[in-house]
Amino acid sequence: MPIASQLAPTGTLRVAVWMVPYFARAHGGGLSGIIPDLAAALARAAGVEPDPVPFENPARIVAAFRDGALDVTFVGITADRAEAIDFGPIVFEIQTTFLVPASSAIARIEDIDRAGMRIAVPARSAQEAHLCKIIKAASLIPVPAETPQRAIDLVQAGEADAFSHVAPMLAGVQGALPGSRILPGSYFNVPIAIGVAKGRAPAVADFARTFAEHAKQSGIVREAIARSGETGLTVAA
Repeated sequence: MPIASQLAPTGTLRVAVWMVPYFARAHGGGLSGIIPDLAAALARAAGVEPDPVPFENPARIVAAFRDGALDVTFVGITADRAEAIDFGPIVFEIQTTFLVPASSAIARIEDIDRAGMRIAVPARSAQEAHLCKIIKAASLIPVPAETPQRAIDLVQAGEADAFSHVAPMLAGVQGALPGSRILPGSYFNVPIAIGVAKGRAPAVADFARTFAEHAKQSGIVREAIARSGETGLTVAA
């Protein structure tokens, strides 16, 4: 059976796109950014037309996969997402760090985990899952993944001491917190992997794996990152 009919049974490749600026933006009646670019490349490889479907948060992506409304995505790996999505290789990574207010004495990532520190972090995200494993003394304040302004408001009001997110998101919201600083480095590189709908034939997973490796080695991912203009994104090894 041709891979096109197994990967995209409706005739078009339905690709979930999480609408955060470092993944995708609305542009000219369509979508632009690294995820739409990768979706287009994958569709070309399969010989079908891409159908990028925008979503406001990963929870809705997971629900759509469970409903059978999607074929593939590129997103961070978490346990709840893996219940509805079969993940393949990591395609690119996003550096993660902290944004602290001007009044903060914290200058290094290594100094963030101390008693009394309150860290706002996107709920049910890969970075929240990682922080839950490594944080010993500080406390976490989950905020909706689609509303980073909520975290900024908490920091501004003195109800949180730091905001943890991927570096490009922090760079995008830093202006809303005058004098704030992004701590240098990365405590965790969020792995962004290709994922396909559960229940597809083994050939689909093989095709996704082959595409991911080719996209990394051929320069497709590197070029998509360069076109996006975002910082903190790197091609996975």
